[in-house]
Amino acid sequence: MTTYNLLVVSDMHLSEGFDPRSGKFSRLEDFLFDVPFDRFLRYHEGLKEQPRFGGRPWLLIINGDVFDFLQVVSRPDDDRLLQVVKGSDSPRLSENEKVYGLGTTAGESLWKLSRIARGHQTFFAALGWFVAQGNAIAVLKGNHDVELHWPVTQERFVREVRRAYERRRRETGDGPPLPPEVFRERIRFYPWFYYEPGRVYIEHGCQYEQANHFRDFLNPVLPDAPDYIELPWGSLFVRYLFNKIEDVHPFADNIKPITRYLSWAFREDPLKTIDVLISRGPIFIKAFWQVARKTMKSAGEPPVGHSAPPEKTHTSLPQSVADGIVALSRRRVEGFWRKQAQGMLRGLLALALAAGALIALVMAGLMLLYGNGWMALAYLAVAGGGLYLRRRLGKFSTDALEGGYLPQVAQELEHLFGDEYAVRYIVLGHDHTATMKRLQRGWYVNTGAWVPIYRQHGPVEGREELTFFRLAAGYEGPPELLRWDGSAGGPTRVVVLD
Repeated sequence: MTTYNLLVVSDMHLSEGFDPRSGKFSRLEDFLFDVPFDRFLRYHEGLKEQPRFGGRPWLLIINGDVFDFLQVVSRPDDDRLLQVVKGSDSPRLSENEKVYGLGTTAGESLWKLSRIARGHQTFFAALGWFVAQGNAIAVLKGNHDVELHWPVTQERFVREVRRAYERRRRETGDGPPLPPEVFRERIRFYPWFYYEPGRVYIEHGCQYEQANHFRDFLNPVLPDAPDYIELPWGSLFVRYLFNKIEDVHPFADNIKPITRYLSWAFREDPLKTIDVLISRGPIFIKAFWQVARKTMKSAGEPPVGHSAPPEKTHTSLPQSVADGIVALSRRRVEGFWRKQAQGMLRGLLALALAAGALIALVMAGLMLLYGNGWMALAYLAVAGGGLYLRRRLGKFSTDALEGGYLPQVAQELEHLFGDEYAVRYIVLGHDHTATMKRLQRGWYVNTGAWVPIYRQHGPVEGREELTFFRLAAGYEGPPELLRWDGSAGGPTRVVVLD
C-alpha cells in the first residue's frame, strides 16, 4: 500500500470561468486562481525530494466544493444538444430553468461540468500534470458540488482532466504521455469522508449545519424523484436569490457572515438591494417554504439512515462509528431552529435597545436645554448602556446565525473515535475560515478556501487566502496550515489568532 504525503485543499468554487470568445469571466465566478494553483502543484512536485518528504508521492485531497454547480446558469442554445442534456425526445426548458439554469439530473450535471472545464482549462491541465508525475488525487463532495454523486459526473471529471492535460502536453511538450486507465486509477472519489487510521480524518463539514445538511449524504436524491438531487435550503438560497444579487454585487456570497453583507448593502446601495430582494425574494421564500414543509413532515417520521458506501474501500471505519457520525450531524442540526429563534429574539431586543438609546439621547438633549445637567447625564448613561447591550446582543445574534460550530464538531468527533479509532488530525472545510486548534488528543484543522474572503471587521474588500494543509508521511507535530503566496513563489504560515 502506497504511503502518501498529503496536500488538502477545499472550497475552490469553480464555476463557468473564462470565456475566450467574449474575453470575460462569468459574472458568478469566484475562482480566479488557475495559474497560482498550477504553480502550487509544481512547487510541491519539486519539494517531495526533500528528506522530510522522502520522495514519496503526493495525495492531493480536494475536500468538497471544488466546483460550484449552483452558479453554472448558462443553458444549451441548440435543440439537439438540449435533447441530449435533458434526456428527452421533446426537450423544453421550464420558465424556472430559463431564469435560474438547469436542474440536478446526471445529464444536466454533465453539461454544467463541461462548462466548468471549458472555463478552467489551466486548472484541469494542472491536475493532469500532477497525476502524470506519479501523484494521486482524492475528491470528496461538498454541498456546492454534490452532483459529483452521479458516477457519470465522476467519469467526466477524469476525462476532462485527461483531455486538458493532453491538449497542453501537445502544445508545450510538458509531461509524459499517460494512458486513460492511469488517470482512472489515480483519481478517486470518496462519497463522504477520507480516513487513515491513526493519522487523519477528513470531511467537508456541511452535514453539521441545517442550511446545508443532506438527509442522506451518500445518496442525496429526492425520494419521489431519484433522478434529481434533493437540495437543502442553503443551496436554494444561492440558486434563487444570491445568484441574482450578484448581478448587482458580485462579491456578495463571499462576505462572511451574511449579516455583514446585508448591513453593507443596505447602507451603501439601498435602492438596488431592496429591488433585488423584492423581485427575487418571493421566489426564494416559496422554495424555502417547500423545503421547510418537507422538513417538518420528515421530522415526525423515523430517521432516514445513511446508505451504505458503494465501495467498502472508501472507508475503513466500522459501521458503528459511521452511524455515530451521522447521529452527531443530526444532533447538531436539530438544535438549529432553537438557535435561530434565540438569535431573532436577541435581534429584536437589540433593535428595541437601539430605539431606547435614541430616545434617551433625545431626552438628554432636552434636559440640557432646560438646564438640568444631572438628568442629562443620567439619560446619557442610559443611552450608553443601551448601545453597549445592543452591540453585545447584535454580536450574539450574528454568532447564532453564523457561529463557529466546526471546532466543537471536531471535539465531538474526537470523542466519538475514542482510543481505538483516534487520529492525529481532524480536517474540515466548508466555512472558509482557515483554523487550527488543539484538541484533547490531536488537532482540528480547517483548510479555509481558495476564493476571495470578506471578513467581519473592516471595509468590504477581499483577500485571497489560498490556504491548505500539508502533512508529510510520519509527521505528528503541530499542523502545517499554510497559505500559497504567489509573489513569494511558495507557501507562508497562516497566523491563527484565538
